[in-house]
Amino acid sequence: MKIIFASNSNFGLAACRLLLEREVNLSAIITSSDKKIGRGQKEKPLPLKELARKNNIPVKEADNTSDFHFIIEKENPDIVVVAGFGLIISPKTLKLNSKLINIHPSLLPKYRGPTPIQTSIINGNQSSGITLFFIDEKIDHGPIIDQKKVPFHSKINYKEAEEILGREGGSFFIEKLPFNGVNAIPQNEEEATYTQKITKKDGAINWNESAKIIERKIRAFNPWPGTYTSANGKRFKILEADVQEQTESGPFGNPGKIYLGTNHTLAVQTKKDFLLIKKLQIENKNPVSSKDFLQGNIGFIGSTFS
Repeated sequence: MKIIFASNSNFGLAACRLLLEREVNLSAIITSSDKKIGRGQKEKPLPLKELARKNNIPVKEADNTSDFHFIIEKENPDIVVVAGFGLIISPKTLKLNSKLINIHPSLLPKYRGPTPIQTSIINGNQSSGITLFFIDEKIDHGPIIDQKKVPFHSKINYKEAEEILGREGGSFFIEKLPFNGVNAIPQNEEEATYTQKITKKDGAINWNESAKIIERKIRAFNPWPGTYTSANGKRFKILEADVQEQTESGPFGNPGKIYLGTNHTLAVQTKKDFLLIKKLQIENKNPVSSKDFLQGNIGFIGSTFS
C-alpha cells in the first residue's frame, strides 16, 4: 500500500513520528519549502523534513494547491493522510483515485478551522478528540470515518496538547487502516462551530478579562504567540500562572494592579479574581520565577500592568 503523509505543523510531526515508530511504510512526505528566519535570514528546514531524511523517506515540497496536485497526480498513492497541513485541496485533486484522509484534533463538527487545540484550552474543555474524515471541497467538512475522545489534564498547555493529540491521531489512523469498506457518516451542520486564526496581537493580555480566562490563554498561547504585558516601561511575557479566587468584596483595585501574592508570586488584579504569576520573562532576559524576579524588583509591587 502506497501512503503519502502531508503536514506543515508540529501536530503532524507528532503523528508522523508515531507512524514511523509503528513501522508504517510512507512512500513520501509532503511539506512546505524551507523558510528564511531570524536576522540573518537563514533557511531552516521544518522538523518534519529532518524526520523524513533521518528515515530515508523522500520529501516533496508543496507551497500551494497546484504543487500539491502535481505531486499526488504523479505519485498516485493509495492513501494521502493530511495532518495540520494548512493548504486547501482543489476539487481536481479530490477527483484522483487516492483516498484523502484528514487527521483533525477535535471532535468534528465542533472546532472546525485552524485553531481547535487553542480554542479548546481557552474554553476550559477537560477533553478534546481526534476525528478521521474524508476530505471534501469544504474546510473540515467531509464525512467522518471515526472519532476518539482524548482527555486533557487541568493545566495542559498547547505544546503538550499538540503532542498528545498528534500521537493519538497517528495511532488512530493505524487502527483504521486500510479504510476499505468504510461507512463514513456526514457531519451534522447544525452542530458545527468554527475557530479563528490566531495572530501575535492576540497574546496581549487584557486585564479586564477574568483571571480564569487569562490563565487559560497563557497555556493556549504557549509557545506562540505567547502572552505579554507591560509595566514601568518594560515588556513581560507571562509563562505560568494560577488563579486565586476572591471574596465577594473583590476586586480590590483596578485591573492590572500588582500586589504581593502567596508563595512569593505577583498577584495581579483582573476583572474577576487574582492572577498569580509563577513564571515570567522580561524582554531580552531569561525566564525567571516570580520569587527570583521579586528579589531585585520588589518596587514593582503597587505598579500596574497595562
